[in-house]
Amino acid sequence: MAGVQRMMGHWVRYIMLSGASDCITVQIFKSANMEGLVRQKKICSLGKMSFRDDFAFVDVRKIGFEPDRLSLEIEFFSLRGSGDEVKECSIEIGNGSIGDLKCSLEFGSEYY
Repeated sequence: MAGVQRMMGHWVRYIMLSGASDCITVQIFKSANMEGLVRQKKICSLGKMSFRDDFAFVDVRKIGFEPDRLSLEIEFFSLRGSGDEVKECSIEIGNGSIGDLKCSLEFGSEYY
């Protein structure tokens, strides 16, 4: 899954390789031909919880572009057997900056 769109004067691309990686890669480029990499960030966790080590399964269902962020619908399966949760999440995109993944997720008593 991949997509690219112009945001805040730059081109923003996300890449999610199914099965090959537990991470979402977000890149910001100066031009539409993907030259002039401004910033790149690999997002492999939600807060302190690693996609690979702290969840049984993480499935990014949708990723969309908004004026200042990427919006994501993600399904998280708990490692401890308490089921799954589908959450609306976001990654803020600033002028040359990429934020962390933010979701409202509850497993036990931890919120992110």
